[in-house]
Amino acid sequence: MIDRNRSLTLQLSWRLIWLQIAIVLGLIVALTYTLYNASVTYIDEDVTRAVVDALERDGHGGLMLRPDETLGQLMASTPGLWFAATDEQGHRLTHGDVPVAYRPLVTSLPELEASEIHANSAPYVLTMRIYVADTSLGRIHVIAGGAPLSGPGVLFVKLIAYLGWRMILPLGLVTLIVVPWLIRRAMAGVAEVAGQAQAINIDERGARLADGSVPRELQPLVRAFNAALERLNEGYDARDRFLIGAAHELRAPIAIIEARLEALAPGADRTRLLTDVARLANLAEQLLDLQRLGKDVASLEPLDLVTLCREVTADVAPLVVDAGYELALDAPDTPVSVIGDRQSLSRVLTNLIQNAIAHGGGQGSITVDVAADGGFAVSDQGPGIPVEERVRIFEPFYRVRPSSKGTGLGLHLVQEIITRHGGRIDAVEASGGGARFQVRLCRAHHEVAVALRQVATEVAPTS
Repeated sequence: MIDRNRSLTLQLSWRLIWLQIAIVLGLIVALTYTLYNASVTYIDEDVTRAVVDALERDGHGGLMLRPDETLGQLMASTPGLWFAATDEQGHRLTHGDVPVAYRPLVTSLPELEASEIHANSAPYVLTMRIYVADTSLGRIHVIAGGAPLSGPGVLFVKLIAYLGWRMILPLGLVTLIVVPWLIRRAMAGVAEVAGQAQAINIDERGARLADGSVPRELQPLVRAFNAALERLNEGYDARDRFLIGAAHELRAPIAIIEARLEALAPGADRTRLLTDVARLANLAEQLLDLQRLGKDVASLEPLDLVTLCREVTADVAPLVVDAGYELALDAPDTPVSVIGDRQSLSRVLTNLIQNAIAHGGGQGSITVDVAADGGFAVSDQGPGIPVEERVRIFEPFYRVRPSSKGTGLGLHLVQEIITRHGGRIDAVEASGGGARFQVRLCRAHHEVAVALRQVATEVAPTS
């Protein structure tokens, strides 16, 4: 099976190398066809090489033939074989009947270099080859004939042996070096587009990849990705419209139910129902807050966190007391200015207090602490939250206890609102046991206000 996940650079490089090998072989076939002629004879280089390999020195320093199987078989199969060998000192060895035309060349053999003569008519006696080699005996010159090998296969093999590695090796090395460099240059825009895709925020509407910096062949892929982003944006817009419509539609029946419950006689059932309805109303308001914050960055303004917490605790105090808890507010005497949306932060604090009512065990106290550094916390004295669950509780629809009456959306929406305020919320263990939700917000300094508006602009979805 072909591995389609391999490097594109390596795949192209090796495919080019194989293409080059095929082209070189095709050229050699064409060259063989051009050079080969059935009426022309060629002396195989192996003949002259066999002569050189069989030479050795005699007792007087001259040249002689030692017993050699290759040369012996060649001499037995080709009775007309003739050759002459000479070294640089003038020692000469001859075998067979040297043609008259070449006898003068034998005497001048040390002055000749490798060459060939091809006869084109029978009996081809003038076909010969001169071969020069550096051996342990010194530089040897050999002239031979009488053993023509005219087959095209031999010529093809000889051309491959001579030209193949001299052409394929340099081409392969150049391909392995140059092609990766060229591909990296051509694909430089792909890395840029990949960086753009990596930086896309799922909440940032209108994000698109630039297709002008990628090769033309990859532009359809980038445009298809942009089209997918457009469809996602349309889906998000439809979801937002649904949530806004649903939240608005829920407000009226929730208000009616709440008014009717208020008319009931005090008791445990009335308190539980009022608590559940208040949580449902708070959930609907949080959905509206999320959409309003995402589209109206100007709603973030300096506000006094101490005043806000006092107002919210006063509003929810009856619910807390009816549920069997005590409610305490620990805040500085001086104002604590933060940047935020009053309605949204009020909803956050209300939701955290209602969460404490639902999971605090039905007894003890619920404490709201306001920090001078621009944060607040809500603590209860219930069973607390397991360490491994303290991150997951902010996931939508996740509940620590599946049998809980909650929807699993409250804490997620709280985290979304705090994040869009440029803040942070953490679930930790309260002193003495129980759960403690700590919220950190940005102080209302001018520089912080500017930075917060920038963060809100980046995370806010555009309509």
